Amino acid sequence: MNGEEWYRVSSLLRPKVLRMDNLHPYLPQMDQVTLDFLNRISSLRDTRGEITVDFKDELERWALECVCLISMNQRLGCLEPSLKSGSEQELIWHAAKNLFPYVEECETGSKLWKFYPNKPYKQVQHCMEKLKETSEAVLKEAELEMKLKLEKDPNARLSMLEQCLVQPGLTRKDIVMFMIDLIAGGTDTVANMAGVILYLLAKNPEVQAKLQEEVDKVLGDDTGPLTQRHLDQLSYLKAVVKEANRVLPILLGPVRTLQEDVRLGNFLLHKGWMLLLMSAFSGWDAKEIQHPQDFLPERWLRHRPYGSIHPCASIPFSFGSRMCIGRRIAEQEIYIFLARMFQRYTLEWKYGELERTLKQLFSPKGPLKFTFMDR
Repeated sequence: MNGEEWYRVSSLLRPKVLRMDNLHPYLPQMDQVTLDFLNRISSLRDTRGEITVDFKDELERWALECVCLISMNQRLGCLEPSLKSGSEQELIWHAAKNLFPYVEECETGSKLWKFYPNKPYKQVQHCMEKLKETSEAVLKEAELEMKLKLEKDPNARLSMLEQCLVQPGLTRKDIVMFMIDLIAGGTDTVANMAGVILYLLAKNPEVQAKLQEEVDKVLGDDTGPLTQRHLDQLSYLKAVVKEANRVLPILLGPVRTLQEDVRLGNFLLHKGWMLLLMSAFSGWDAKEIQHPQDFLPERWLRHRPYGSIHPCASIPFSFGSRMCIGRRIAEQEIYIFLARMFQRYTLEWKYGELERTLKQLFSPKGPLKFTFMDR
């Protein structure tokens, strides 16, 4: 979406999705999803502690399970060990993880889909139909449950999905689109981000040890529910996330369609042009960041030991009114994930430098193979 239609929907949705008091109620559920995921890791390790399957797939399952708490107001169940090929959960997972790659295949190359429905276009269509069918069924169920809840208690707290249902100006089509966006947009991106952070921590054991020291101080051996109070104390963990997003961002930058002519220096960019803002480069620029090649989370701490940093030097979620609408959701998921992961495990990486390919997102080239050692 662009222009007035985007603004209409965005102005109604953004206040709900970006408000932290709307996300806090999901924290215990996201925590439980993460604990279930860590138990799944234990069952997938060999005798040396190495995961025996492609860990990227596992991260996608975890990310999808988390985002469905918000987009579908329920757990999907894709972490269940006994899931069979062809199950409903598997079909939704495949649709969520494959939609972006299929779209990228359509949007590059010959674009024959504009003339006839070729294979990549049919694959996009199949993924969208599955996600649309699922979202519409969930929305109908949520509407009935909300009606019963409000009849029992007119002041009952509404979930994010229920808030959308009672929001004047939002159509059912708008809400279904929003649900699909969260599912597809919050699966591959968050899984990629989590994989990169784990890789950088495994490759930098001194940073990992410092993170574990903070996690131990805040959480100790406590396996009770994580709270916002816990997350508020994890300043070094949040610095790790910011630094990882600077060093190995999942995007070169956002793409925007210009709504009016823009002059940049001696260049005139015309209304309607599609513009790629390669903001990742500023995070690698020695003029903006001291020692940009080094993984130094400390640079983001309040006292700025490596000098001041321009607020827009690293903007992995973009900035301003078109900042990623799922930013707060993704951050909450990642904070919980790292706190629980390094409370339980120490990670090693034994396979050289991580190679990534760039399509719409930077994605690992080949499987992610971590070694998980119990602490």
